[in-house]
Amino acid sequence: MSALTLFTLLANLISHLAVSLPPMAATEAPKRAPVAVKALYVTSATAQLPERLAELIQIISKTELNAMVINTKEPFGPQLDEPLSDLVAALHQAGAWVIARQVVFQDDDLPQRRPELALKRANGSLWLDRGGRAWVDPANEKVWQYNLELARQALALGFDEINLDYIRFPTDGDVKKIVYPSWDGITLKEEVLKGFLHWFKQGLKASSPYAVLSVDVFGETFLQDTGGNTGQRLSVLAPEVDVVAPMLYPSHYRSGNFGLVNPATQPYQVVYGTLKKGAGLLINSPATIVRPWLQDFNLGATYTPEMVRAQITATEDAGYHSGFMLWNPKNIYSESALLKE
Repeated sequence: MSALTLFTLLANLISHLAVSLPPMAATEAPKRAPVAVKALYVTSATAQLPERLAELIQIISKTELNAMVINTKEPFGPQLDEPLSDLVAALHQAGAWVIARQVVFQDDDLPQRRPELALKRANGSLWLDRGGRAWVDPANEKVWQYNLELARQALALGFDEINLDYIRFPTDGDVKKIVYPSWDGITLKEEVLKGFLHWFKQGLKASSPYAVLSVDVFGETFLQDTGGNTGQRLSVLAPEVDVVAPMLYPSHYRSGNFGLVNPATQPYQVVYGTLKKGAGLLINSPATIVRPWLQDFNLGATYTPEMVRAQITATEDAGYHSGFMLWNPKNIYSESALLKE
């Protein structure tokens, strides 16, 4: 589909949605994020389907949502085709903040082209995690530069924010068999990740000072002050970014967390408890915004609109009023859980 066709379809569909968010000129990208960014997540595949996009934009227009997260780099490679700029322009026209989600160190594509950057086994073959995915070395500055260039391309297409995911070392698989091309095995993993984020933010802001940088971290980073096997230590990484986005999916908590037999069935307790406990780890980064990922998919329990709303309420009750991002891998969302402002 040509860029013109995609934009025309989106423009026609949006015109029938009675969008109630403050309109913006199609060529004018927002320079400051809303006080509370409330987003839904969209895969790169969904981003190529105008009718589906129109449905999601309609949800934004009818509810408290005001933003969309779109994958611009999947594990299988970058998704930065030119028609994406037309989608971003259409979203801006609808008054939305637009976020580019970029999967960083889990990468099936780059190792095929630059095998010297990939994690390997002793025999020289690619190391793969349990899901069959390849990874690149978090300590390699060529990997850093590659991802910075992709982020700059996303900003050139009109995106307002860069959201980095998989900012960690791999943990699922036979990690003892990994041969790292650059990491010395001595430098703390959290220091490697801190160095990357510090460098990345400086490079991003040098050319795009208004761009916002967010990073996704495991929910457990709010529960204990250690980098562990992932290297994600909240107190170390948070000062290096504008927004920290903990993935607070109750389905991913073990039985016994917060004294709950099945945490997935108690979303308020999980989200509230995690955010309250992590508050003390953010003392040295008072300017860093916390904007959690919340669960809107069925895993561990059938998620009702009431359970989705409970997570939003828990976030606010815990003292965080900078918004949230909803995750559903199929991009199907509980509209009735979302209030109209």
